[in-house]
Amino acid sequence: MADKYKSMTELEANTNENDDWEIETRDLEGDVIITAIHGGGIEPGTTELADWTAQKGNFDYFTFKGMRSKGNEELHVTSRHYDEPVLMEMIKPKSKAVALHGCVGETPIVYIGGKDQQLIQEMTHQFEQLDIKVDQAPERISGAHDDNIINCCQTGAGVQLELTAELRKMCFENHKYNKKSRENESNRSQFMDDFTDAMVNAIQNAKQCLKN
Repeated sequence: MADKYKSMTELEANTNENDDWEIETRDLEGDVIITAIHGGGIEPGTTELADWTAQKGNFDYFTFKGMRSKGNEELHVTSRHYDEPVLMEMIKPKSKAVALHGCVGETPIVYIGGKDQQLIQEMTHQFEQLDIKVDQAPERISGAHDDNIINCCQTGAGVQLELTAELRKMCFENHKYNKKSRENESNRSQFMDDFTDAMVNAIQNAKQCLKN
């Protein structure tokens, strides 16, 4: 489905903050950022995964959360048109940038894309250690374009993870990702703990490789 709004600036000018959507950030002025730009009810589960990963790794964090009871899909703006000023400012100095997205799928799969090949390799290894299937992202969600927001970091190369609906549901004990389920921290599963650990380990390993 085509996006209703052609850019984030257009979306924010025609919708209401705190009613339709909200932005959450933690700017620790570090060199890594974890993002969920289609969070809340847009691509459910991505906000919670990004938040927990960032907390564990002490990384910077950004999410744009759809807040509506229905119709959150109208708040989706593709990554190549994501001119959200807060995120654009936060991401510029980062050496590592990761975007968590949601896609359809009844099998738990991570479709991995972006331009940071070293981090892609590290993440692929970490996920496969958990017996999670990892596939190269198809062209339409490849995250490989220069104007994709995740590649607007200092290095010009980030990583985009597209997580199937089944994988995101596995992050919650009741296997549901409606608002009540995903915002209940006691409903987080061991799988979610392991998955977020894997992302942190991959980022730390990739950073260490840069130093060596």
